[in-house]
Amino acid sequence: MLNVFEEKIPRTLSYTERMCLSLIKRYTPEVAFYDYVNGLGLECLYRAGVALERNDWKEFVQKRFDLFLDDDGHVKSFDKKEYSMDQISPGKVFFGLYDDTGNEKYKKALDLFFDMLMNQPRTPSGGFWHKEIYPNQMWLDGLYMQSAFYIQYAKRYSDLKKCLDDVVYQYELIYDKAYDNKTGLLFHAWDESRKMAWADPKTGLSKSIWARAMGWYAMGLVDALDHIPVANEYSLYRERLIKLANSIVMPLLKVQDEETGLWYQVLDKGKLGQNYLESSSSSMFVYFMKKMVRKNYIDANLKGKALESASKGFDGLTTYKLAYEGDGEIHLIDICRGAGLGKYYPECPFRDGTFAYYTEREPKVWDNLQGVGPFILASLEMEHEEKLK
Repeated sequence: MLNVFEEKIPRTLSYTERMCLSLIKRYTPEVAFYDYVNGLGLECLYRAGVALERNDWKEFVQKRFDLFLDDDGHVKSFDKKEYSMDQISPGKVFFGLYDDTGNEKYKKALDLFFDMLMNQPRTPSGGFWHKEIYPNQMWLDGLYMQSAFYIQYAKRYSDLKKCLDDVVYQYELIYDKAYDNKTGLLFHAWDESRKMAWADPKTGLSKSIWARAMGWYAMGLVDALDHIPVANEYSLYRERLIKLANSIVMPLLKVQDEETGLWYQVLDKGKLGQNYLESSSSSMFVYFMKKMVRKNYIDANLKGKALESASKGFDGLTTYKLAYEGDGEIHLIDICRGAGLGKYYPECPFRDGTFAYYTEREPKVWDNLQGVGPFILASLEMEHEEKLK
């Protein structure tokens, strides 16, 4: 077995293994800090470690998270008063680390995140605010950030049915409010107050259908389902989420690029202007499609199409979106560095949510963990199905 810190990465390994080892090679303590981007990469590496029985990868993740966490369960740079959905997502790994080690600091951190979530501000309709600085706004991103954590915590330590009432409602609410009648896809965000400059004054919706936002929503659905028991008393919750998941399959298939199998940064605009085939969202959709089939969530009439879509998308990623080093390291290219709405900090230029904003103002980068993480998950689905539960 290749040592986790060995420099050479054999080309005979799967893309899953090569990307995990490439991530480890690049992820030095100097670049490590607690946020949802780093958390996503580490979470996906941990999940690969579980599936492929690589305890060295799991230990690597533990050591990196321990850089942010003290013995009392306090997380460096975490501020509960920010009420940021993004800060909850990395905490999903702490369930596994607590099971692995029994160290109470991980449980204390889980309690901290859950306490924040229980006090999260909500819109008048009951939707979670994305952050305290984004009042009355639901972003698709937030569904992924909180739902799998919320369900896992409630299943272990709280009221699961109360949690599922809430989680499923959040997914249905934003689907209803962000739905685009023309495409069947969802807009990035919804401002229930309709006060933000980026929001439509009648609907409160943002202006564009951003691919990664749809990816967050899609991944969130199938990952939430992982943690809902199959017992009859929970069947209705599962059915409602599976219905939502199936409802976005065909709209996503319709905007998949026929030539490459990939998806565009702004999903419904194709080759318009400076729109481009974006790697993080394409990885998310490959993962979503393949997992829908593997877990038998997919409607029978969509199964063949979803499987073909995943295969074509993965071929597109490995053909067009990887760069290779002589030592076997691989890079994922053409990742949108990040995108949001409004202002994240006072000096931040206003993010208006237009097509030009997503395609021209936010840079494309290599190896951002918002792309690398989903690529690992997509690769696991495509290459190691027999190892997955």
